[in-house]
Amino acid sequence: MSRKFKIFILAMLLLYGCEYKPIYSNKSDNNFSIKEINFNGEIEINNLLKTKLIRYQNQTASKKFDIEVNSFYEKISQSKDRTGKTTDYKVIIRINFKISYAGNITNLQLSEDFIMKNLTDKFEEKKYEKTRIQNATDVIINTLIVQLSQIQ
Repeated sequence: MSRKFKIFILAMLLLYGCEYKPIYSNKSDNNFSIKEINFNGEIEINNLLKTKLIRYQNQTASKKFDIEVNSFYEKISQSKDRTGKTTDYKVIIRINFKISYAGNITNLQLSEDFIMKNLTDKFEEKKYEKTRIQNATDVIINTLIVQLSQIQ
């Protein structure tokens, strides 16, 4: 047997022996449910949030949350060249969550920002911006899910 094959077999035995599994492989083991979600603010960001949060709207969990979402999007000129043309933008996504559970209200404000170059091809720039917004909302959703699972 070749050396690479032996290393591969050894790695597989070690990974299966310690019951390795990816962190987000089984998201269904959460102990909560989202009963109602209300959205205000940026429509594009709210649609991304809605598609990610809809999987947590099952009716079998003991903890049920009502969530009100306010989303904000801002694109600021970060730097300019000598002619006054913008070369870099700073994109800020800020989402406020108002979480109601068992008569208690918790406010959670999460934000993500990133610097984006001003591209000459506006179609490619919009596509890149949309991808970065999707990634930022994924990070925010993962943080929200962790926070919801820790609420007692």
